[in-house]
Amino acid sequence: MIKALHFIIDLLRCKVVPTATSLLLFLFAGCALQTSKEAGLKFSTEKSKLPDSLKWREIGFAKEIINQKDKIVVIGGGDNPIPLNEWEAFKPTFPWTKNIDRHLLFKKTYFYRSPKTDVNCEGKDCITQLEYKGYTWVEIAKPICVDYVGGKTDILKPEKGHLVIKTIQKCQMVMFTDSIFQLTDQHGNYYVMHATETGKPDTTAALPNGWALKKVLLKEPLIISPFGGGNECYYNIVGDNLGQGYHQYIFADKFYPPTEK
Repeated sequence: MIKALHFIIDLLRCKVVPTATSLLLFLFAGCALQTSKEAGLKFSTEKSKLPDSLKWREIGFAKEIINQKDKIVVIGGGDNPIPLNEWEAFKPTFPWTKNIDRHLLFKKTYFYRSPKTDVNCEGKDCITQLEYKGYTWVEIAKPICVDYVGGKTDILKPEKGHLVIKTIQKCQMVMFTDSIFQLTDQHGNYYVMHATETGKPDTTAALPNGWALKKVLLKEPLIISPFGGGNECYYNIVGDNLGQGYHQYIFADKFYPPTEK
């Protein structure tokens, strides 16, 4: 009960009205996340080591819950995952809450290990599994920090002309085919839209100066894998004012965040 009260106090300090949506997304959108500078984050933008064999899967329905206290995202999986027909009635309790549904734009994915698991792991040793309410869950992602383009803004719904860049740890690959919606800035960084709130990509997002968004036809599949080099699994996830999300897949600098000039 005391932990729940502290959580509501944090919401009020951030001037977030505790609606169902803000409670669901507070982990990613609340003031609890520092900027990369405040968090002391700096990672290499080289590609990380991948498993020797890739096991692609078609996109399915992700049953995700979030631990708002420990900043961990888990998905139904492991030895005894929650059945799809029981998901709608499933009611987690604090500090756990359901993640929102997202309309995904990539075609295939491969999740190969939980964050911080040894890169040389094999089989079940590659996942961190936990039990909650009689089911098993697999740790898939950990939020690290958030940065702002165009000035500080609402992380849930950035103002027009603003973007947010959330850095997470997630050992997953995604594949796009046919076409993508490509976001670029004036420095040579590239991002690809991976999810929308409406189910339909919208290129009219109000972007900061120097940024552009367009549809691009692919000559071959675009495969995105984590960054950081070696055992790391960093991704930068960008959000715009229309609730659209993007994975960064090309970095202009050797490290993120780039050295201030």
